[in-house]
Amino acid sequence: MDDEPLVMNMSVLEFCKRAKGILKAKDDSGFVKFVLTGQHGGHQAVVDPILHKMTDYEGLYILRDYDSLLGIHQDICVKGHLTVYPLARREDTLATNIHLKHSFNSSRGPFTAPIHKIPNLCIAKWGTHNSIRVLIPDLYSEERNSKSFLTQEEQRLFYECGLLPAVQKLWPERSAEWPVTYDDEMFRARGKNGTLSMQTKVTTDWMSSFLGDYIRESLQSSELTWGEGLVFLHQIRGVKNSSVHPLDGNAASDALVTFLKENMLLDPEAEDLGQLLGQGKWWVDVAVEVASEEERCLAWRTDSHYAVVERVTGISEHQAHRITSPGSSQYIRDMSIHLPAVSGCRISPGRHGRGTSGVEYLQMYTTDKSLIYRHDQGHHGKFVTCAELLESKGITFIDKLYNLYRNAADETHCHARLEVRVPLAHADTVLLSIDAKLLYDSLLSFSPRVWWGLRAYRCLAIKMVVEWQQSGPPKLRATPEALLLTAACQWILNSLHSTPDTGPSYRDLMDAVLPHIERAGADPDILVYGRPSDEDDEEHDSMLENSSDSENEQPPRKRRRTAMTAPAMLYGLVFLRTIRAGPRYPVPRLEGDRTARISARTFEYLFKAQPDELETELFRKKLNGPPNPNRVPNKVRKTQRYIPPEDEERVDFNVSSRGVQLLEPPRDPGSDLEDNVDEDPDTDVDIDTALTHLWRQFLLDLTAKAPNQKGARSPSYCKLNAEERLSVTEATYQNERLSDYFLDCQWKIPTTKEWTMVFDRLWPKDTGYITAQNYKQTTYFPQWIKRLEDLDEVDVPVVRKALKDKFDKLYWVPFAQTDRIWGTKYMSTFQKSSGVDRKKAAPQIFLNPKAEAPIW
Repeated sequence: MDDEPLVMNMSVLEFCKRAKGILKAKDDSGFVKFVLTGQHGGHQAVVDPILHKMTDYEGLYILRDYDSLLGIHQDICVKGHLTVYPLARREDTLATNIHLKHSFNSSRGPFTAPIHKIPNLCIAKWGTHNSIRVLIPDLYSEERNSKSFLTQEEQRLFYECGLLPAVQKLWPERSAEWPVTYDDEMFRARGKNGTLSMQTKVTTDWMSSFLGDYIRESLQSSELTWGEGLVFLHQIRGVKNSSVHPLDGNAASDALVTFLKENMLLDPEAEDLGQLLGQGKWWVDVAVEVASEEERCLAWRTDSHYAVVERVTGISEHQAHRITSPGSSQYIRDMSIHLPAVSGCRISPGRHGRGTSGVEYLQMYTTDKSLIYRHDQGHHGKFVTCAELLESKGITFIDKLYNLYRNAADETHCHARLEVRVPLAHADTVLLSIDAKLLYDSLLSFSPRVWWGLRAYRCLAIKMVVEWQQSGPPKLRATPEALLLTAACQWILNSLHSTPDTGPSYRDLMDAVLPHIERAGADPDILVYGRPSDEDDEEHDSMLENSSDSENEQPPRKRRRTAMTAPAMLYGLVFLRTIRAGPRYPVPRLEGDRTARISARTFEYLFKAQPDELETELFRKKLNGPPNPNRVPNKVRKTQRYIPPEDEERVDFNVSSRGVQLLEPPRDPGSDLEDNVDEDPDTDVDIDTALTHLWRQFLLDLTAKAPNQKGARSPSYCKLNAEERLSVTEATYQNERLSDYFLDCQWKIPTTKEWTMVFDRLWPKDTGYITAQNYKQTTYFPQWIKRLEDLDEVDVPVVRKALKDKFDKLYWVPFAQTDRIWGTKYMSTFQKSSGVDRKKAAPQIFLNPKAEAPIW
């Protein structure tokens, strides 16, 4: 075993200075190894962010505000007009956890459940970011497939039997403008490109308070029990800047009344909260935001969480320690810039931890995420994939991220923020005891150049690694150690500005790329993903860690992954294990260790390919000789997405007439997220349009994956050029003159059973279908698997029957196998019309069982 390196204790500032010095000395490989592993010159850096603790001479701005409100009431309590949606937008449904439970009534009796699990519709909005959702407890059950979303039939019943009759009774002279049926409005709302444009109706002030009773009465008249316990959820979001005030009791009370008046929940002449306190249940998000007078970057100390929780809630020190321990299921740490001693947190304290103010939810964070916030494919910040780091696209991403950090270092400071969700009765008293001493003890202070500079240096080091890897020999790039370093770089890049991903695949990766410590007696604060016994946590955006020891005597470094060790943060900053880089190493990699491997499942999740496929792809890019100009590449990770033309009018399916519905993904309405979330391109597309797009995507993908002959200089079997391949339609596959499409092919007229077998492979009936080669690289197939998960089980046969009807109108299709869409090997049962040697490889196709021999 190698001798343990000598440790060097340093602040984050000193670490950045040391990195800058190595870079200036033009020791690029030394810079990479120091920044990513902490190793240099026989020493191991131990970074101690606590050296950046607040000093007495630093001035603070401490202000309080009301950020959001949630309220449940049997009536709509808005003192003004509403903008009502006759048909609710699906993305406005409350489907994510708001950390509140409530006691509901239904026709089956009373019950208590999380609010976000009650089936609901957003029926109205008021103000800028405020919404009214109707909650229907009678539809709730733990087994409900659509969870909090209403099915199309339920939406139809609510509109036609509840909302519309209520409006007709309340406002008969204006109700004629409302759609008569749900289907009428769906027809009007759908545009030529398939998207929906929901109309709104503005109601008068006096209608709001009566609407609930009339909806319940109308539902009851239609013999629907949904009116039992029906209530309205009021939500105000993202208004913190309109209610800022000092930490003073009178100012807090005045600001709260003003906040409620401005949002029309109190009458203008009201002097207190009496109108609301005795009615329904109301919760307010109250916050304290702390800024540096010197415009420095403030961040929470991990070891301060318990003290802040103790002060805010009033619970005992023992309880506060218990709630904020890494093993607590109520507590999630959000590590900042790879420094375990610097983190925010999210806490649901539970019944015994709410304290005198009834805290339902608490979060501490730093306000630096707006620079990189972007909701995209499940991520809440900009992100890069492992596959992109193997290509030039990865370098472009890193360059832009590096420039962002460099620019921020000159201009951007950030604040520390503490938010609590409490009952309205405590909203004007909570957080008033947050004094300067607690904040000085709980915060760290960094100059913007250090706060953003650490990110920039790590970004630059990773850029060097990726560039060196991309310029190296494919054989060395494809080694396990090199690919582990690539994956580690991706994980580090994405966690520079977001909470590190600790989902199952990334845990497997961390096991392989981080230094280890003995499991026995391990301090959970230095373990990368919580306690040694943590095995099944599926939370992908939480990391349970604390600061590592800054003393000279460090826990022994372990490079071997065994059942006796676990990955850990031993040196105050998340460091990788030893990296081999420099002139002796054409491709940088991690130090060789046969026990440090990831599973095949993890590899495919990270790289979206199997190891042999990835190696082949790396070699392909180095092949000598220009490719055949008539050869269209088909080895793509994803086929090009079908984009409907703006003037598209035809919809090829009509399964909605049989009650089939299409579910869409939930949205996060949390107050801690930005409001400028990009819309999913498929949002508000109905099932018929979705199937139309999916079918046309299928037609494109079949041609996109059409096989090429062996050898880069050989042409494709398919005659169509790249532009023509993007214009294929059903007519392409209905053309009996196969020579218009193929240079050569093998064909067979199958039995009806064989034809159906191919359909079943291309359009499987369940999500357990194993995909390989062409399937996983198409766009249509993953979309189809997702649609299967979204469809009600009884609707799947209806949809597949509609697809099969379209399929049966084609003249030819590829003879799809279970592991690939296209096959080319010689088949004795197939025929040829091209005149080419019958035993020579060529694409295998099935003709329609009702078809005659093709024309050539």
